[in-house]
Amino acid sequence: MECAGYCNRGGREYNEDACKAWGNGKKLYAVVADGLGGHGGGSLASKAVIETVQQQLYVDREWKCSEQEMKELVSRANSKILDMQTKECKMKSTLVFLYADETTGQAKWMHIGDSRLYHFENGRLAFCTFDHSVPRMLAHRGEISIDEIRFHEDRNRVLRALGCHPCFDPEMGSCRLRNKVTHAFLLCTDGFWEYVPENIMEKTLQQSQSPEQWLKKMQKHLKNSVKSNHDNHSAVVVWS
Repeated sequence: MECAGYCNRGGREYNEDACKAWGNGKKLYAVVADGLGGHGGGSLASKAVIETVQQQLYVDREWKCSEQEMKELVSRANSKILDMQTKECKMKSTLVFLYADETTGQAKWMHIGDSRLYHFENGRLAFCTFDHSVPRMLAHRGEISIDEIRFHEDRNRVLRALGCHPCFDPEMGSCRLRNKVTHAFLLCTDGFWEYVPENIMEKTLQQSQSPEQWLKKMQKHLKNSVKSNHDNHSAVVVWS
């Protein structure tokens, strides 16, 4: 497996995104988090998510990515953010996490908030996570179209995030890494997918020879589309 990633402040004073990918070629972990809280609080929250996940996976060498283990991972990150909160700053963070294992032929993921995971098979979009946000629920009820989510007036109203409640379960998904099928995963914050529509993701993926090249092509499209005060934007891509 191969991966590539980046994290960019965009046109904001603070970069409240954080991301990380690591592994040994056969097993790979990727995490993307988007902090909420402003004035640097969101930055602390997103970094705490990355650090908590990474530390736990380094400590637990027998980690099997079971449903219970994934819930415990989220619980640790959630507790860390709750402990960091103050009256002045109720920091929170989204989370999207991917575990891919070529030895077992399986990929698993979980998410909370409106950071997304996209899964592509043979260059075509196969799956996208369901945003925990007001506009996504409006689209689910048929009140707006899926495309209208990107620039809806309530785009920033996230319904679920780490740091909101003492405990809750993440939304999870999985797939088989089937033989003779090329798999590509994109984990990204809303500042990225807001300006990179799915047809561009597919088109640039089909034109690319490496994860780095795919990511650069999507970044170029984003750069040509954003406004000067654009949000932080971050992404990690994984190929199998």
